[in-house]
Amino acid sequence: MRSVRILVACATLALPPMALGQDSSLTRLVVPSTSLREDRPVFVVTPQGYQAGSARYPVLVLLDANDADQFALARANVTFLAGRNAIPQLILVGVPNTKDRTRDLTPKAEGAGATRFPTAGGADAFADFITRELLPAIRAKYRTSSATVLAGHSFGGLFALHVAATRPGAFNGVIAMSPSMWWNDSTLVFRYADAIAKSTASERLFTSSGGLEPPIDVTTKRFAARMDSLKPGAVAFAYRFYADDTHGLTPAPSLADGLRFVFRPVSLTALPINSLGPTSDSAAVVSAVLRTESEYATGARSLGLPELLPENVLNQLGYNVLQGLHLPSLAVWVFRRNAEKHPGSANVYDSLGDALLVQGDTAAAKSQFRMAVDVATRTGHPILAESRGKLERLSAPVQAGKAKP
Repeated sequence: MRSVRILVACATLALPPMALGQDSSLTRLVVPSTSLREDRPVFVVTPQGYQAGSARYPVLVLLDANDADQFALARANVTFLAGRNAIPQLILVGVPNTKDRTRDLTPKAEGAGATRFPTAGGADAFADFITRELLPAIRAKYRTSSATVLAGHSFGGLFALHVAATRPGAFNGVIAMSPSMWWNDSTLVFRYADAIAKSTASERLFTSSGGLEPPIDVTTKRFAARMDSLKPGAVAFAYRFYADDTHGLTPAPSLADGLRFVFRPVSLTALPINSLGPTSDSAAVVSAVLRTESEYATGARSLGLPELLPENVLNQLGYNVLQGLHLPSLAVWVFRRNAEKHPGSANVYDSLGDALLVQGDTAAAKSQFRMAVDVATRTGHPILAESRGKLERLSAPVQAGKAKP
């Protein structure tokens, strides 16, 4: 495998205004490209806690990243949705325009379009850059999973559908926001839909259009109708219509809805454990945990994500069982299961210790807090001080009270 050279960018391209200042989560890189015969700057945003952790994350590639408003909205959407457990935390890679946006994002122009857009037709070279140069460079520098999503608006949406049609399976998810399917007199509507529907690669495709962008709305609806009629077997497809949105506004709802659709198979908000309530008994909790683990693993497998249920899911459930249902023995079972699945996390041992303490097993609780301290010391987990404090309080000698006169 050939090595990929990455350069830290100098002042070749201004960062969006929202990114100026001390923002340790955002990095500007330059990726040399033989496909485009030029160096291309990109913005990379890592999720909260990335530097202190070891987890791997899916990658979202967003086109037109020099649109400061849209890039800021994308960052906010990713943070908000991940914080509400609707999607996993992501590494956001923003690809700005440089010399010629039309060249990069469009397939070859035909007919009258060849005269109107003389520089068009570089979509394949740009796709080579993203799939063969940019993504390998990001994977070499950052902790990524194999799951990748491509999102683009307008010409970027056209490009996203071009990639889905010509490079099936290159991305696990594709979000085409208000795609310019009027290109080449709308001849690509059926051509792309037919190619995507024939794909045997598992992929999730989302498209959208607004009611106040007539040329795009008409062709996108035609594309969506074609996809629905073909009923593709391997490609999950969804279309959203925003009646009151202009072309410039559709990215606002589209990216959030697109991300939710792409990651629906692993959305923590839809897991069986979320159906548990204050009257749930032990059997219902155990059943919900087992079904949650199975359903999550299936969804994660389809997206190229780790099949292991994230630590925070069972951790939160354990405390709900402990403090809400008041079933300490069941909480111990939940926390112990989490510790078995995430042995490298200090937090799982601290939580298990809490439940054992409520259960009345002080000796076992001390053992778990000691394990939490050991693991946190090795990994730098912030739970260290809390676990150490619990262990010290439990280990302190009990002082006899003074005799009454």
